[in-house]
Amino acid sequence: MEPIMRKPLFSVCAAAATAGAFTVGLALGPVTADAAPASHPHRNITIKAVERGTAINMVDVAPADSALGDQLIGTGELTTPAGRKLGTSSFVGVSTDAEPRTAELLTFVYELPDGKITTSGTARLSTTGPVFDERFAITGGTGAYKNATGQVRVLQETVEQAKVTFAIQH
Repeated sequence: MEPIMRKPLFSVCAAAATAGAFTVGLALGPVTADAAPASHPHRNITIKAVERGTAINMVDVAPADSALGDQLIGTGELTTPAGRKLGTSSFVGVSTDAEPRTAELLTFVYELPDGKITTSGTARLSTTGPVFDERFAITGGTGAYKNATGQVRVLQETVEQAKVTFAIQH
């Protein structure tokens, strides 16, 4: 594997956007928690967010004319809507098709003050409208999110911005 940054612009932009919250701004918004009955200790937590990317790198695997296996790795800063730093995000995306790049397998780690949330799933890329609008499974958590389940919706409106909604069952 040799790192190459010589992909067509759409390919790089789509890949970057696909990496989910790549340069997307994650600002945690309103958090709601539904109290569970005493007989059922689970509760639902909703976090609405937007994410700002801080770094991204693309690894172009051979052959150069195929997107299959190309990787996107990035990090982002999580903030509240008021701009207060809340945490960080990291992701890895792998293209699961050849040209044109239309699908990615994505894994995200969101680090919040009270724990981490990990997600995984696939995204179908679009050349029109939002880059993608997908739901990713919550695959694990630590701290306050230990044993959490649910999903995270990422509406990647543009390469620069996405709306992120955590629907956590805990």
